[in-house]
Amino acid sequence: MNSESGEYYEESVVNDTCEYLGTDHIEGKIYYIGVFATLIAILSIIFNTFYTIVFIRNPSLRRSGVFYFGVIAVIDIIMAINYIAAMSLPVYMDYFLILPLYHLFLSYFRVVLTESNCAMFASMLLIVLATTERLLKTFQDKTIVSCRKFLERNRYQLSALCLILAFAYKYSMYYETDLKVKEHCEGWARYEIIAGEYAIDETYRFWFMFLMRNILDRFLPFFALIMMNIVIIRATKEEELRKIQKESVGGGEKKAMEVKSHRKNVRDATRALISLVSIYLLSQSLQVVLAFWETINRDSLEDYPVIYSYLNDTCSIFTLLASCLRFPVYFSCNRLIHTASIDTLNGMRCFKRNIKKSSAEYSPIHGLPQTSPESLIISKQSVIYDENLEEWRL
Repeated sequence: MNSESGEYYEESVVNDTCEYLGTDHIEGKIYYIGVFATLIAILSIIFNTFYTIVFIRNPSLRRSGVFYFGVIAVIDIIMAINYIAAMSLPVYMDYFLILPLYHLFLSYFRVVLTESNCAMFASMLLIVLATTERLLKTFQDKTIVSCRKFLERNRYQLSALCLILAFAYKYSMYYETDLKVKEHCEGWARYEIIAGEYAIDETYRFWFMFLMRNILDRFLPFFALIMMNIVIIRATKEEELRKIQKESVGGGEKKAMEVKSHRKNVRDATRALISLVSIYLLSQSLQVVLAFWETINRDSLEDYPVIYSYLNDTCSIFTLLASCLRFPVYFSCNRLIHTASIDTLNGMRCFKRNIKKSSAEYSPIHGLPQTSPESLIISKQSVIYDENLEEWRL
């Protein structure tokens, strides 16, 4: 089962025999998907949930260029949960033969597959949007500057627009699969996942499912992000050289320090964005190669069904792995996120410590608590955000 390419469409031929196919190569996939991929999904939920808390607790993050990273983190949580529901659970139910899990899976699989593909497309749109905003900073034309300022002022609205566009583009996936009930069969063979009313139409299958999705979902964003990344890296190097030359000419010491600090912030944000895009490109590279191969010579892939099946699963795992690695990349590449994350973690520890102290103070056994200056401190703001320089200061 591949939530993106939809093997359901290929294999869901109307079959009146009482037969249940289940997950292919279950002995290997119980470890590959059931253990390895599920562990990645759990780590992705943990990392992205923590970054979402950081994003909510620090308003300055939402006013900076890393705003889209917070929205993508929420989407990544949804994607990881959906992966467990759509990919991991079927492997366990087939391996351990748990029929109630199969009935549970059938009750939600169409919604989860649609939601997963909406989330993946929305995530891609947000990455393209963040890259476009950074790309416009490399040009100084008045029209381009006004466009960039428009993007910076309307990040909330543009993020909402990306989510709406993703839903409008992917909602049809709900009608591409259907569930057939075989009244004369029992147990596992009673239900069969078949092609839905949309997927039966040959015109829709070719123009929308094959051609349009390969172009818009894979090829176009993949190569567009490569080109934008190249331009951003080249422009960043040129900008560094220009600013070094300006500093060497002279100027006040305070102004030079401010320029240097601001340049470091821009460099950090650019490095984090380039890392984000690079992770996305690496995660999609196998999918793009596979899509090319399917377009040119699909029969050669189907001659090796085991390899083809594992390649499809690997494409989904690569996407999941990219969502898991995003926060560690942000943390290591961007000082703004690094400092805000440490501050949030310290705040959580302080909160836990204060709860323990409060419970000890109200205990009738120990009597009156001893007050100390440390116990009077509820929370401490470890960093201050400088709006002019767009950076955190200790």
